Amino acid sequence: MNTAYPNCMILPLATNIVKGLNNKVNKETWAIVTLSQDGVALAERLAQHLEDKTCNIYTREKYAKKTIQVFESDITTFMGRIMGEYDIICCIMASGIVVRAIAPNLGHKSTDPGILVMDTKGEYVISLLSGHLGGANDAARLVAKRLDAQVVITTGTDVKGTMAVDVLAEKLNCVIDNFTDAKDITALILNNESIGLINLENCELDAVILPPNIELLKTLSEFEKGNTEKYAGLILTSLNTEKPILNTPWVQLIPQKLVLGIGCRRDTPGEKIIAAVQLTLESLKLSNKGIKALATIGLKENELGIDAACSYFKARKVIVPNEMVQMVQSRFEGSEFVYQTTGLYCVSEPCGYIASSFGKCLLEKQKMNGITLSVWLAEK
Repeated sequence: MNTAYPNCMILPLATNIVKGLNNKVNKETWAIVTLSQDGVALAERLAQHLEDKTCNIYTREKYAKKTIQVFESDITTFMGRIMGEYDIICCIMASGIVVRAIAPNLGHKSTDPGILVMDTKGEYVISLLSGHLGGANDAARLVAKRLDAQVVITTGTDVKGTMAVDVLAEKLNCVIDNFTDAKDITALILNNESIGLINLENCELDAVILPPNIELLKTLSEFEKGNTEKYAGLILTSLNTEKPILNTPWVQLIPQKLVLGIGCRRDTPGEKIIAAVQLTLESLKLSNKGIKALATIGLKENELGIDAACSYFKARKVIVPNEMVQMVQSRFEGSEFVYQTTGLYCVSEPCGYIASSFGKCLLEKQKMNGITLSVWLAEK
């Protein structure tokens, strides 16, 4: 232990800094698109009621004002350009125009933004696309509340007052392993079939209200004993890549709990880091979809290879201050070479330890051709 920093000093300070790192949330971005003068007036009114969002209004040049951006291309090309830039796109125009404009630009429900449609009078707001994962349903409810409009939501689980698999995954901070499986289980939920939920990863369920036909089970054996008589399907939270063999439809939800501490030589290519991460997690039989963050030191803040890996795995990059590393580095094996290079005796393990909120070490540091990785299970 580092005698210069007693535990009573280290943990409160480190916990507060990590909490700050983990709670950083980017402001939700909205685009409001309209093709008429009445639409511009409504767009401005809506933007005023969305002061907690980052809003940009777009229209044709003849309707534009100083605070409104102009687009000159056709609406289909324009929508294709902005669909990857915003969380929510609210279109104040006829729904038919919107459908034709977004159709050639659709990707997948896991990546498409939420699309809303409003009439120019502001009487109705329709959740058109990506109601669950894209957040369109919640966005439509928000707009309806703030503009005193009528919300229109057509997703089956919302109409029936139940819960889709993708909504449950979001509430549990999980990603869906296979969307076809998720669709099949959601269909069973809609049909009021009994579904078992096995929470192997102890995801937080206290704030989740499960529909009556989803029953929480303790173990897979408990499900297997009753599946032929009672359960039509299974939802399983698991980080493991080894799949159970079941005769019943099931879907795996992968919690994003893995934090990888990383150190590397300067200018290490992204593809090399990505391959090292994949190989490391494969050895542990853990899904790379469960990666929450890659953690490193300030010296590596602008390391393009780490940025590329974060982008590939859709993970956050956490920069751990040197002072925090110094507080805990005596817990781990150090290196004079690393000290001469970074001013710290070790990087990967203390960064992973701190960024995981002092979580469980799943793999001590591994060295692979200039890359050092450690794997941690986050506590929060």
